[in-house]
Amino acid sequence: MDQELKKTRTYGPTVRLIERNGEAVVEKTYRDRSLPVRLLGRVLIFWEGFIYSKLRGVEGIPELLPGADRLSLLTRYMGGANLKDSPLTPGNPYFDSLKSLIARMHDRGVIHLDLRNRRNYGIDDAGRPYLVDFATCLYIPWNGKIRKVFEAVDWMGFMKVKAKIRPDLLSEQEGNLSTLGAALSALWIPTKIVRLIRASAKAIKRKFG
Repeated sequence: MDQELKKTRTYGPTVRLIERNGEAVVEKTYRDRSLPVRLLGRVLIFWEGFIYSKLRGVEGIPELLPGADRLSLLTRYMGGANLKDSPLTPGNPYFDSLKSLIARMHDRGVIHLDLRNRRNYGIDDAGRPYLVDFATCLYIPWNGKIRKVFEAVDWMGFMKVKAKIRPDLLSEQEGNLSTLGAALSALWIPTKIVRLIRASAKAIKRKFG
């Protein structure tokens, strides 16, 4: 068993499904990247491992597994598929459970910041939700106004995804939040930075092969 789960980019990790001790696990690794990317990857792997430690025991969050090196992360495979690739069309039970999962994540002080991306949502073989990719999360353990602002970013991302997949299930309030999220998305600085990095990496690859 060795299946790539995410398109590998020059500046990103390799994410694949592997077998370890007879169990399916997901490995995210920067081992095969260039030195600058490995240095950044080591920081991201450390941070994501820290975030997983804060979410330990939350149903719908993959379990962090031991045994990885400093450039790699191992998590338990949750099955199913992400919402971008899944042939299933989830209904209210899925989205209601997902709202509860996001709320529990926030209660632990973790803000995802990339819940506009359907690939970060999973739907397992039983139709239950899970979340992945915590490398660029924030951790704000105190419950104050600053955390509420960033939590709102997550909720707008959630509404955007729900509107994309099941607009018929949106309440009026959710629809308004989705519209606001779509408007603010165009101004979201991290997205612009990621797009710039991707465009630069492609240009360098074309020039130097």
